[in-house]
Amino acid sequence: MADLCDVLLLFVTCIHLLVCPFTKVEESFNMQATHDLLYHRGNISKYDHLEFPGVVPRTFLGPIVVSSLAYPVITGLNVAGASKLWSQIVVRFSLGVISLFAFSKFRSSISLTFGSDVGVFLALITASQFHLLFYLSRPLPNTFALVLVLFAFRFWLDQHHSKFIWTSAFAIIIFRSELCILLGLIFFLELATRRVSLLTGILHSALAGISAVALTFCVDSVFWKRYLWPEGEVLWYNTVLNKSSSWGTSPFLWYFYSVLPRCLVFALVLVPLGLWRDRRTWTLAAPSVAFVFLYSFLPHKELRFIIYVIPVLNAVAACGMSFIYKNEAKWKPFLSVLVKFVTVGGLLGNCLVSGLLLFISHHNYPGGVAFQRLHALLDNQTEACRVHISVAAAQTGVSRFGEVNPSWRYFKTEDLPDDSPEMLGFTHLLTEPPCDKMKRSHLLLDTVNGFDRINLHFKRFPFFSLVLAPKICIQEKRGWKKSDKRRSWLFESYIAAYGAFL
Repeated sequence: MADLCDVLLLFVTCIHLLVCPFTKVEESFNMQATHDLLYHRGNISKYDHLEFPGVVPRTFLGPIVVSSLAYPVITGLNVAGASKLWSQIVVRFSLGVISLFAFSKFRSSISLTFGSDVGVFLALITASQFHLLFYLSRPLPNTFALVLVLFAFRFWLDQHHSKFIWTSAFAIIIFRSELCILLGLIFFLELATRRVSLLTGILHSALAGISAVALTFCVDSVFWKRYLWPEGEVLWYNTVLNKSSSWGTSPFLWYFYSVLPRCLVFALVLVPLGLWRDRRTWTLAAPSVAFVFLYSFLPHKELRFIIYVIPVLNAVAACGMSFIYKNEAKWKPFLSVLVKFVTVGGLLGNCLVSGLLLFISHHNYPGGVAFQRLHALLDNQTEACRVHISVAAAQTGVSRFGEVNPSWRYFKTEDLPDDSPEMLGFTHLLTEPPCDKMKRSHLLLDTVNGFDRINLHFKRFPFFSLVLAPKICIQEKRGWKKSDKRRSWLFESYIAAYGAFL
C-alpha cells in the first residue's frame, strides 16, 4: 500500500509539472543557476546571476544537487538533439523526486507513530490537495528547505535527536533562516520534556551550525566571486532592514483565514477531529501553529513562507479520518453512511478545487508560452535574431532553458524607452500590452493571453467562467531581414557598452 501511495503522489506531481512546466520570478535564480551548472559548468563568467544578481544572493547548493541528479538524463537529451525545454522538465522532475522521497520518509514515520492507516490517509489527503504537490517540483528556496524540514520532522518523530539538529541547522543556515522559529520550537520542546539533554543539544547545534556556515560560505563565495553567506544577507535584508515589506504587505491573520483554508481545504475540517481524538497530535501540531502565528508578525506574507506546516496539519487531519473509519461500525447505519459520504465527498471536493486551481495556473505563465511560441513562429528562420524580453515576460515563465536557438541573442535590459535606438534595434520583442505602442517600428506577430479574473454566474452551471486577457505581445521589427551583418555587429556592441554603463 505504501508503494501505491508513493506512485499516486508521483503521478499527481507529474500532472502539475506537465500542465505548468514554466516557472515564475521567485524561482528564477535556482532555475537559471541549474541551467548554468548544466550548460556552462566551470565557466562561471557566463552565469546568469552575475548579470542579474537579484535583490539578495541565494545559495548554489540546491541547484548543485538537482543538476547532479538531472545531468545523466540531460546529457542523453543533448546527444539526441532534444530541445532544452525538455531539460527544464527533467530538472523540475528531479527536484520533485527529491521532495517526494523526503515526504515518503516523513509519511513512513507518521505511519509508525500513529498507524499505517494514518499514513495512507495522509497520502490521499495530500494527493487531493493542490498547493503542496504543486510546489514540490518548483525550484524555490522554500522547496529546497522543505526537503530538509521533512527529514527533520522524520528524525523528530523517530527520536533521532542528533540527526534532527543537524538537518535543522542546514535547513536554517543554508536555505531559509525563518525556520529557526519552527524547528527551534521543536528543539525547545524536546529540551523541556528532557527527551534530549541540554549538553547534547548545544554540542550538536554548535557543530552543525559551524559546518553549515562553512559549507555555504566556501561553495557560494566561489560562484558569487566574493566572500558571503547568502542566507545571512537575506536575514539581514528581511529582518534588520525590514525591506521585505517593499514587496507588499498582508493583514496579520492572513495566513489563518486565507492561506491555510486554501491549502488544506477539506482537511481543515478534519484537523480539529484529529486533535480531539489523539492527544499526541497536539505535540505534532503545536509548533506548526505557533510558527504560523509568530511569522505573521512579518508584514510581507506569501503562501510559500509557511508551506512547511501543511504536511504536519495533513497528518493531524489523517488521524481524524482514521478515527472515522475505525469507529464507523459502532455508529447507526444512517450516520455511518452519512459520515462516509461526507469524507469521500470532501476528498472529491478537494480534487475539484485542485483541478480548478491547476487550470487557472496553466494560464498564469504567459511569458513562458510567448517565449516558446516565438521560437515556433520562427522555426525555419536562418538569420540570427536579437530578442528583448520585458520584465513581465521574464517574471512569468521565461528562463534560459527556453533559449533553444544558439545563434540568437537574448536581452533582458530594463527601463529602455520605447523610442530609444537600442530598443528599435531588437528584431523581436516580448512586451506587455498595449501591443500597439511599438507599431511604427515593429509588427505584431501574436498575442498571448493569461489569467485575468473569474466571473461568477449563479444561474448556470458551472457557476463561473475564466476570463483571459492579453498579457504578452510578440512583435517583429519591420524589414529586419534586410539588415546586414555589420549592422548586427554594431548593434550588439552598442548593447554590450550600454549594459556595462548601467
